[in-house]
Amino acid sequence: MSPRYRVVLALTSLLLCTGLLGTVHRPAAKSARLAPPPTASDLYSRRALRRARTILQLKLLELREERLDFILRALERHIPIEVLLKEL
Repeated sequence: MSPRYRVVLALTSLLLCTGLLGTVHRPAAKSARLAPPPTASDLYSRRALRRARTILQLKLLELREERLDFILRALERHIPIEVLLKEL
């Protein structure tokens, strides 16, 4: 065995020993408890929640209107508006 190989082996062994000793599992000082997730009322004021609800309601109404327009255009493609108005 060459002296260089012995030195490398000794250094590798030393590094492995110190690395293994450095990763010893230590118990936590305090038991980790999971906190319950915050609710929306904890994060936002009533005014902000009301504003968000109003924006969502308006967006839903807008989407409903767009859907009704889409249905109207589809019906007009199949049945001309003049025929629908004559029947009234």
